[in-house]
Amino acid sequence: MQEPQRNPNDQPAPEDRIGAIRSHYEPRMLPERPSHEVLDWASAASQQARFEVLYREVPLGGRSLLDVGCGLGDLAGFLRKRCLEVDYTGVDLLARMVESCRQRFPDGRFLQADIFNDDQFPPGSFDVVFTSGIFNLDLGNNLAFLPVAVRRLLDLSRQYTVFNLLHARAPNKLPGYFFYDPAAVLAFLAGEPCEIRLVDDYLPNDFTVICRKK
Repeated sequence: MQEPQRNPNDQPAPEDRIGAIRSHYEPRMLPERPSHEVLDWASAASQQARFEVLYREVPLGGRSLLDVGCGLGDLAGFLRKRCLEVDYTGVDLLARMVESCRQRFPDGRFLQADIFNDDQFPPGSFDVVFTSGIFNLDLGNNLAFLPVAVRRLLDLSRQYTVFNLLHARAPNKLPGYFFYDPAAVLAFLAGEPCEIRLVDDYLPNDFTVICRKK
């Protein structure tokens, strides 16, 4: 049977989005599995490369940072190894992820939240808002959801919003994932009140967008 066509302009119901994310990640949460595999990164090095872009390109010292879709808290560990003084808050949709973060980093601040569908944080709550990988799964409405989600991230930040996406130039596009055209992303950001910079020299199948508030 042919799969019905979806309208790319349809917005996802929150429960559908959360259910799809839960069904993808929770079966991967096995005790013996490295965190980068649980989070569906190709390697620990590729996960770290995305963190390095944030660390290299954005002044984090002394700033508050919201890590959206914090997964197992690997960014918190990355920043601690660099002895960087950051007021870090991690949020994730999945309670099991948040529980794991709290076990790994008992003195950290981790919350279960869907920032796209609640008002837990008012506008301008953080200096920097970062997210890595939350837009990778093909949920059937990525092109419609991305601008809405990014505007929420921009709303929460005072200075910088940083997010990464899978690149349309990737030679091997695995089913189940969504790959973005950087030009299309820059086009919808053109009207936002921020300076936009694109970084795409760190991995062949990935790019990062840095939005600095004017």
